[in-house]
Amino acid sequence: MKAHNFLNNLKLSISKKIFLGFGLPVLLMLLVLVLLFTSSEQQLTTAKWVEHTHEVISKGHELTKLLVDMETGERGFLITGNPIFLAPFDDALKVWPAKLTAIKLLVSDNIAQVERISEISKLQQLWLVQAAQKEITARKKVKADNLVSMAEVIQLIEAQTGKDIIDRIRAIKTQFIMVEENLMTKRKLIASNAVKQTKLVVLVGGISSVLLALFISFYISSNIVRNLGKLVTTTEKVSSGEFDHVIEIESHDEFSVLAKSFNSMTLSLKESTEKMESAVKVKTDFLANMSHEIRTPMNGILGMLTLLEDTNLSKQQLEYIESIRSCGDGLLVVINDILDISKLESGKLLLEKQTFDLNKLINESCFLLDNMASQKGLTLSISTDKQLPSYLVGDRLRIRQILLNLLSNAIKFTDKGVVEIILNIDSIKEDECSINIDIIDQGIGISTQDIDKLFKPFSQVDSSTTRIYGGTGLGLIICAQLIRQMAGTITVQSKEGQGSTFSLKLALPIDKAGRAVELNHGAVETPSTTVLASEIPLTILIAEDNNINQIIARKLFSKLGYEVDIAVNGIKAVEAVKNKHFDMIFMDMQMPEMDGVTATKEILLEPMNEHLIIVAMTANVLDQDRNKCFEAGMVGFVGKPINLGDIAKEIKRLKG
Repeated sequence: MKAHNFLNNLKLSISKKIFLGFGLPVLLMLLVLVLLFTSSEQQLTTAKWVEHTHEVISKGHELTKLLVDMETGERGFLITGNPIFLAPFDDALKVWPAKLTAIKLLVSDNIAQVERISEISKLQQLWLVQAAQKEITARKKVKADNLVSMAEVIQLIEAQTGKDIIDRIRAIKTQFIMVEENLMTKRKLIASNAVKQTKLVVLVGGISSVLLALFISFYISSNIVRNLGKLVTTTEKVSSGEFDHVIEIESHDEFSVLAKSFNSMTLSLKESTEKMESAVKVKTDFLANMSHEIRTPMNGILGMLTLLEDTNLSKQQLEYIESIRSCGDGLLVVINDILDISKLESGKLLLEKQTFDLNKLINESCFLLDNMASQKGLTLSISTDKQLPSYLVGDRLRIRQILLNLLSNAIKFTDKGVVEIILNIDSIKEDECSINIDIIDQGIGISTQDIDKLFKPFSQVDSSTTRIYGGTGLGLIICAQLIRQMAGTITVQSKEGQGSTFSLKLALPIDKAGRAVELNHGAVETPSTTVLASEIPLTILIAEDNNINQIIARKLFSKLGYEVDIAVNGIKAVEAVKNKHFDMIFMDMQMPEMDGVTATKEILLEPMNEHLIIVAMTANVLDQDRNKCFEAGMVGFVGKPINLGDIAKEIKRLKG
């Protein structure tokens, strides 16, 4: 408490309080570091001198060895007369000057040691002249039958001239080594003392710094920590979305300024968040409306095409219809891609977790594109690792979407050759399998500078490619974001004119006891015109405000054998249910006067309609639209453009 009052009386700012709290310990630590540095430098210098002394002693022993080599070589020759014994003598004689010079350089700072080396050099030369060379020369003159000459050699040896000189050299060398060893002993002692000094400095300085830091921080914590606690608490609340919380601090230092700034920032953040949420809602509503407004006429176009196909048409007319359908399907792909990107960017696209057979999924994907490849004369090649587990867990539909996109691109940009899909196992753990899928083509390839454009929305490598091959550039960005959401990676290796390799890496859980959920191969079974109605007789109401869609719906249901009633809006649908019993209702969402969601709620409020089956049949296909339908009580969903197979599938699922 006294420390708190003392700091308040000083009227210090936070920066000065922090400086006081940390400056003094840091200053002490700096002093310790200076002493530690000085001690370390002393240790380093001493260590170098010890190493230097070791080297000098080693060089001294080398001189001794050379001297021994010269002496033993000479003796061997004198005894045997065989010149081979002079080899060590000659070798030692060659390196002697260099070794002598090296050791002189090492001890150049010690005049006494230099003089000893110089004396050894003089004595070695004296030994060569007065003993070795004379004895070797005399021995070379000796012949096998010339005993007199051998006697001269023995006489030279017995004179002990060489021995006396060698003994003097050894004595000087011993004295030289002894001096160096004494120096090394002293230097080791200095090093030991330096280590002790360093330990003492570290121990005393460290303990003093810690104690001082603890002492000062104890006195300033009551002022700083308390205010920091308020900041942290309020920040956590704000980060969780509680923007109405404010920081209240009774002080006149930087904490007070920070609190005011934080409160102002929180208010701005609240306003920005509300604007952002409003913008996201506007974007979502815009996409939903655009999707609805495009899908509604597309439903009319494609639906009428379906009906037109059942009429008598010429071959040319059928070709025209096929072209129109292809364009319509292409437009739907673009719409679906845009919706997928929107969901991915907003984080609203949820991945399913289902057991599936990856090997089968790859084969199915290739099967779907086999006709596309065959039309271009391409071969689809599949290679899978034999270690691939039978069943994995993941979003099989999204994985198939990725494979179909990458494979279709490979086929599209390849004119001849092979498109390969290769699956390898990177690693298998007890409950997880890391896989690598390579899709390799022999197509036009991509330049290095254009690879970065691949995963950008509405981007292609260049305009000429767009004109030749078409496409929006959405597919790869969707693939990349899907893979990223699956915690995987996708990379590209390509050279212009040499093809491309797209590598996909994923880690998927293993389901050892699972059973794969079967995938639809892309074509929904279309029942014959009257079979379904005879199998599952129903009274059906369709709530639809668009005249063209009413005609299409009536015709499509009639192909299944059903005669349907039409309600032009939600109010009419509610009235129709009151006046007639219906087994199923197919309900549009957006209708004048009363929308389909409101109509569904009103219909299901009546006890007699509690179990009435209502299926959404709408161009509103976003996830939030589906959720609205299911929350209102609908139990099925058919998106527009209407597909006859989708209708039959829902009827079978709900009433079969």
